[in-house]
Amino acid sequence: MTIFLLILFGFLAGIVGGMGMGGGTVLVPLLSFLDLPQKTIQAINLVSFLPMCSVALIFHAKNRLVETKHVLWLIVPAIIFAVAGALVADVASNEILRLCFAVFLIAVGIWQLVLSVKFVVKQRKERRNSTPADTGVLNDEMPEQSVATKRQYDDTDN
Repeated sequence: MTIFLLILFGFLAGIVGGMGMGGGTVLVPLLSFLDLPQKTIQAINLVSFLPMCSVALIFHAKNRLVETKHVLWLIVPAIIFAVAGALVADVASNEILRLCFAVFLIAVGIWQLVLSVKFVVKQRKERRNSTPADTGVLNDEMPEQSVATKRQYDDTDN
């Protein structure tokens, strides 16, 4: 059963990681169902991350989705703080690490929810404020009719 769950968890983390959303964000909570120590879960996540991100990066690069202009500003501090994070994780207890990850997930979830609500509100506001010309609807014309079709109807009426 454990092998089946690991395959399933790898499948789910691979899909999410391939989309660039962080497979570890899915993998870490899923691995906690296997009752493993948090440090072991984090180590498994880090090892599985390397092949996942390598394959995803190849596909994203082929599709010209990779923007490298300012990437050094991200990589350099990330490496420095990865060392600091590893040192802290080494001395922290499993319970503290699990709590920190839970707080992180809750904070990210709330942030994503706020962004989603803002987006929906903005979309509704734009729909309410749009004029018929903005939507392509002229006078009594149906939305699917073009201006040329409207002219044809006007010409046949005379």
